[in-house]
Amino acid sequence: MRPIFLCLLLIFTFSCLPETRKVKAEIQNGILDLTNHSFQTAPFLSLEGDWFFFWEKTPLTIQKTDTPGLISLPTHWNKREENGMVLSGQGYATFRLKLLLPKEGFSFPLAVLVGEQDTSHAVFVSGKYLGGSGIPNTNRENTISQVRSSLVILPTEGKSEIELDVMIANFSHRKGGPWNDIILAPYTEAQNHLTNRKMNETILASILGFVAIFFLIFYFFDKDVTHTLGIFAFSFIVLLRNVSTGERILLDWIPLDYQIILRIEYLSWFWSAPVLYHYFHSVFPQDFSQKIGNIFYSVSAVLTLALLAPSVYFTELASVYPFVFIGNGCFILYYLIKSYRNKRSESKTLLLGMGLLLLGAFNDSLHAEAIIHTTYIGPLTVVCFVFLQVFTFGKSFRKNLSHTKELADSLIALNSSYSRFVPKEFLNYLGKKDILEIDLGQQIQKKMTVLFADIRSFTEFSETLTPKENFDFLNSYLQRVGPIIRHNGGFIDKFIGDAIMALFPDSPNDAIRAAVQMQSEIRLYNTHRANCDYRPIQVGIGIHTGNLILGILGEHERMEGTVISDAVNLASRIEGITKMFGAEIVISADTFIEATDELGYDYRLLDKVSVKGKADSVFVVEVLDGYDPEKKEKIVKLKEDYVLALDAYRRQDYEAALDGFIQLVDACPEDNVSKIFVNICTSLAESAKYADKQEDSQTSANST
Repeated sequence: MRPIFLCLLLIFTFSCLPETRKVKAEIQNGILDLTNHSFQTAPFLSLEGDWFFFWEKTPLTIQKTDTPGLISLPTHWNKREENGMVLSGQGYATFRLKLLLPKEGFSFPLAVLVGEQDTSHAVFVSGKYLGGSGIPNTNRENTISQVRSSLVILPTEGKSEIELDVMIANFSHRKGGPWNDIILAPYTEAQNHLTNRKMNETILASILGFVAIFFLIFYFFDKDVTHTLGIFAFSFIVLLRNVSTGERILLDWIPLDYQIILRIEYLSWFWSAPVLYHYFHSVFPQDFSQKIGNIFYSVSAVLTLALLAPSVYFTELASVYPFVFIGNGCFILYYLIKSYRNKRSESKTLLLGMGLLLLGAFNDSLHAEAIIHTTYIGPLTVVCFVFLQVFTFGKSFRKNLSHTKELADSLIALNSSYSRFVPKEFLNYLGKKDILEIDLGQQIQKKMTVLFADIRSFTEFSETLTPKENFDFLNSYLQRVGPIIRHNGGFIDKFIGDAIMALFPDSPNDAIRAAVQMQSEIRLYNTHRANCDYRPIQVGIGIHTGNLILGILGEHERMEGTVISDAVNLASRIEGITKMFGAEIVISADTFIEATDELGYDYRLLDKVSVKGKADSVFVVEVLDGYDPEKKEKIVKLKEDYVLALDAYRRQDYEAALDGFIQLVDACPEDNVSKIFVNICTSLAESAKYADKQEDSQTSANST
């Protein structure tokens, strides 16, 4: 039974994916210029942007002397200031858009698909009524509310521009205005889009109806299994909500007045929380409080009585009830966690299902309030939830399930999860198969190559980002460079803020190759960031080879795998040298000596530098392949001149060295290393001249 339901779930999920890709129209000051638009390449245009807004005007009463306002759609008009007053949800208005049609023309009819709007709408072109939903009018008595999508063909033949008016009237709901999509598309495409939406909702309703009937029948066969009645009740409530929202497919079967369909929608919404709570209480009666359930039943009963009031009043509860539903969800999560801690069977699966339901509730509540502009996903998350319950239910019939296998699978999953925190390579070098064998003090000494990579000026860069943007950026960056380290035989020992410390146990070649590939990937990443108007990043990489100790450090309640060695400190200091020289990749002389020629890379000696924490100076070498190919080629061509200039510098012939480095900078202005040496030689040459002058003065004084 499980494979069948899994296949049905996958088929349904893919069938509910968005079937069209809408392009946001570039509407400016009530005008949409389509003269150069191709409906073949972008058939769907979402008419979002600044429309002309005529409050308490119909398309037939708008005068040329009327001065319209601008309103950005989609939105409600509530709380908008108009003619010195703040608008409520009730009233009527016309939204106008001037369309400049494509110059090349088109052979297909063009149509406008207007989604459900609060609470009636009509589409006009040049004052002619084309269609709509309900009958909008200037007063409550003559307005007939109906909230459904409408599809109308635009009269475009022989025209270069048309004036599109959408009149919306609302006297039945707390909010009014075009809060949903208005789409411009070829008629056939728009019709298919609307048909697919209705088909998806019909499939969803069929699944919910099937599940509800299935568990109701099962309940009659075995009334001791009370949670089957809970699944039936919840599936039925969601079924009611599904057929009374969105395209309101219930109206295709039964013609109902707007006030009735609206009350069905709210009734299903109000009773979703207590019915859901009742289901979980029937599954885990020993963990869920009956008193809490009674409270939610009482709240829903009171809200149901409110449906006897006029719709303009009870719809106000739509802004209140989401808090009730979310509060109900929080109680359910609390008791589910309690059930999980008490090791109740399948509580983990139910936690996942409840998380999906809350996600759908959050999205649908914000979408209904026009805070975000997405679509209703509540019914889809409910189907996923119900299928999870079906899987749970099916498992109860599998008496031959082996507890040993479950434990083994759990341990594998746990080890797989822990391997993302403690690398498998680390455990392997300690001679351990999994994290459970680790204990304090275990260690091993081995010669490895250490790579440090650090983002330049990250502190300054991060101050321009929000905390979420900081984490999103770092994760995006690390996901690009992390696999390169692994593919070259290394593993990441730890993340130190924006820095990476990686170990390469086999050959220094692996570390150098990884560093070159990382810089190449960062250049690609910067191209992507430039396309998104983000500032580029620069990463310095330092590499050193030496003996180090891997081991477990900490105390019994908190342990961590770590590396202790002078080689680690030196690799970190060498990475800091990249900032001093403006280089991309710098390696120690030890790494350079142990690396083989098979890489085919180009190098150049930088200098013998003093490293903080080391008594002796160390030679450092730059890997030129870290640069982009064009820059590398220039530097390689000037390599002999660089060697001569560096030799003069090391002989302390600063004048000759300065001349040499200046010529290098003139030939390759991008060569940061030569620029640094120009500054150094200039300073040292001036110091030497000053010292010579002082010596000459002293000699003259002694002679006198």
